[in-house]
Amino acid sequence: MSIPTRRHHHRDATGHHGQALVETALLTPLILILLLGAIDFGRLFFSYVSLHQAARVAANAASLDPSLSATDVPVIVADEVGVMNCDPLDAPELTYLRAGTPITKAEIGDYAHVELSCQFSLVTPLATQLFGGPMEMRATATFPVRTGCIGCGPGGSGATPPQPEQCRTAPNLIGLSVAGARNAWASAGFVGDFLPATGMDTSTVATMTVTPDDPGCDAPQEIFSAEVSVTTAPPATEPPGCEVVPNLVGMTVLQARSAWDATDFDTGTFLPEPPDDNPLARVLAQEALQDGSPVIVEPGVTCLDPASEPPIDMDVSLGAAWPTPPEAPCQVPHLIDKQRNVANTEWSIAGFSGTFDPINGNFKIKRQSLVGFTWVPCDTPIQVSN
Repeated sequence: MSIPTRRHHHRDATGHHGQALVETALLTPLILILLLGAIDFGRLFFSYVSLHQAARVAANAASLDPSLSATDVPVIVADEVGVMNCDPLDAPELTYLRAGTPITKAEIGDYAHVELSCQFSLVTPLATQLFGGPMEMRATATFPVRTGCIGCGPGGSGATPPQPEQCRTAPNLIGLSVAGARNAWASAGFVGDFLPATGMDTSTVATMTVTPDDPGCDAPQEIFSAEVSVTTAPPATEPPGCEVVPNLVGMTVLQARSAWDATDFDTGTFLPEPPDDNPLARVLAQEALQDGSPVIVEPGVTCLDPASEPPIDMDVSLGAAWPTPPEAPCQVPHLIDKQRNVANTEWSIAGFSGTFDPINGNFKIKRQSLVGFTWVPCDTPIQVSN
């Protein structure tokens, strides 16, 4: 009886091995297909991301340099395209848009639109059979133009383009007194530091160095937040009893009279004598006099004896007061794809006092009336919508 029982167990073991072989034979092709499909999917996803990144890189470059054309795109995206498993399909397209319409000369506030395409080849035969060979992929990107000028027109008109809101014309400070140079810098609308911040008021500015923090302005214009540092001309060697004649050019007449009175030359007369029509009148030039005759001096450098007889007088020529500086602008935040309440907060943080419309609602912004990253007066209103 034991022999039949052993034969029965032998047949069961053989049946299990056979079943496993059949299952393996059936599953192996499916596993291989899934594995190769995963490889193709990974390659496809990598190419898709790389193509969209290339489009963004090209659009961003065009937004910073509106003189670029479609022929420049391959060079710009060479690094991104070089690692893709995707062959270029059509020539890259670069279009500058204004209100959705193609234009030939882009200005601040327009858009740079880039479109790239390529063909992706599958390595899995079954995937090729299912999807019909190479797959076409396209990517687009649009960035607001952030350099150039507003209202430049098509060119050839000879009209002077308006100064961008964030740009100021840097004044020439050479030859002014340090105090006068501070007046000129502030009056031009610059809010950046003036170095030295204090002291050396009656010295003469010999050199000036402007340090910008934004490339959006073309020389001789600089961004309003730029800072300037100046150096002064060295005074002549002072023998005993000698004092450097103060430089008063660029000061207000009120500042100039105070600076003159603070020296030992105060025994002389400061002309014109008060009362003045405008204490904020600007000193345009100065002349040292002795007994009514001009004394040749270089302000801030030449040394004279303040105790000489007759005393040294100072006669200044006056002009209009320094103009009131323009208000500093605010930079429009990019609010697309942000929730309205978050965007409203960013609008306030950016320094805007203009209205944010609508003031209520819970939606994701898809349109804004002002172009992001551009500069406008801080009291400008904005409208957003979904």
